[in-house]
Amino acid sequence: MPEKKFRIIVIGAGFSKPAGLPLANELWAEILGRSNSLSGRAEKLLDDLDDYIQFRHDCDGIEITRETVNFEEFLGFLDIEHYLGLRGSDTWSRDGNEGQVVVKTLIAEILSQHMPPPNRIPDLYLEFASRLQPNDYILTFNYDVLLERALDAVGKPYRLFPNRFKSLSKGGGGTLDSDKDEVTVLKLHGSIDWFDKTEYIQRVAYFKEQGAPGLPSHPVFNSSKNWGLKRLVDGPRHKTDPLLNMYRATNIEALYRQQILFLATPWMLSPSTNKVLYSSPLEDFWHGLGQAGVMNFGVAIIGYSLPAHDGYARQSLYSLVKNYQDNYWEEGVCGHKKTPLVVVDYRDSAASRKELLNNYRFIDINKTELHLSGFDTASLDKIFAE
Repeated sequence: MPEKKFRIIVIGAGFSKPAGLPLANELWAEILGRSNSLSGRAEKLLDDLDDYIQFRHDCDGIEITRETVNFEEFLGFLDIEHYLGLRGSDTWSRDGNEGQVVVKTLIAEILSQHMPPPNRIPDLYLEFASRLQPNDYILTFNYDVLLERALDAVGKPYRLFPNRFKSLSKGGGGTLDSDKDEVTVLKLHGSIDWFDKTEYIQRVAYFKEQGAPGLPSHPVFNSSKNWGLKRLVDGPRHKTDPLLNMYRATNIEALYRQQILFLATPWMLSPSTNKVLYSSPLEDFWHGLGQAGVMNFGVAIIGYSLPAHDGYARQSLYSLVKNYQDNYWEEGVCGHKKTPLVVVDYRDSAASRKELLNNYRFIDINKTELHLSGFDTASLDKIFAE
C-alpha cells in the first residue's frame, strides 16, 4: 500500500484557455495566417500544404483548401515523410523537414506571445498550484509554461521528469530519491521552452577536432543574452538518459522575439496524428501508466477532449480511469474513500456534451463528477475534493 497519498491530474488545452491561450483550431488559424507572410526557406510550409491537398485529392478524391485542411492529419503526413526519410538526402534536419520546423517554431512564438508574464499569472492558476500537494502527478498535453509559472509564483517545488535518483546502478537502474516533497509535472508532448543541446555538443566537439577557434554559434546555447537556461533534469543521471541534454529557456518571450527559425527548434512533438513516432525520448513519462489509478486517492481530467487522433493517449487514459473506478472503490485505499473521477470541460450544448461523453464512453458516469462550465474557480473544490 502507498505510504504517501497523491492524485493524478490530466490537463489539456482547455486548462490554459481561461488565461487566453488558443485551442488547437485557433492555433492552426493563426499559424496559417502567419505562414502567408513567410519567405525564403520558410515558404516550404505552404508548398507542403499544397502537396498534402493534392495527395488527398489523388488518393481519396477529397477536395480541401488550406483553410479547411485537418491540421493534425496534415502534420501526420509530414511526420511520415520525415520519419521514413522519403525525401532522401533532402531530409532537412533531425528536428524535421522545413515545414515541420516552421510549424513548431510558429507554435512556440504564438504561445509565448499569449502567455501571461510570470508576475501576472491569473489567480485561478495560482490557486490551482497552491492546492497541489507533494507527490501529486500532473500529466499535461500542453506545450505552454503556464503551470510551471504558477508553481514558481506560489513557491511550490516541482520536477519535470518521472524519477529522481539518490544513486545509480549498472544496467540503467538506481536508488530512487523519494525524500523531496515536490509535485511531478510530466509534459507528454514536450514544451515551448525545451531545447535539446545534443547536436550543439557534437558541433563543439567537431570544432575542437578541427582546431577551430572559439565555439560554434547558436542562438540558445551560445548567446550573450540571458535566456534563463536550466537543465531539465537534476541529480544523478545515466549517460543514456534521453533528457540529459535537454534544457529549459525560461525567458521565452525574449527568446522568441529573436529570429531563431531554422537556427534552434523547440523540442516538441508536432500536434499530428503520428506524434507517437517521435515520442521515444519521453517513453519513461508513459512507463507504468497502464497500472496507474489503482491506488490513487483522486483523478481529474481538465480540458482534454480526448481527440480521436490521440489513440495512444486514449489507451493510457482508459487504463488509468478503469483502474481508478474499478479497484478499491468501495473499500477505499489506506482507509481513504476514493472521490469521484472529475472531468472538467466546456460544453454549452446538449450536442457538445454528448460528444464529450462519447469520447469518454469508457468512464463509469455513476462514479464521475462532470463540470462542464470550463476550468474555473468552482471546479477547484471538485478537483481537490478530499
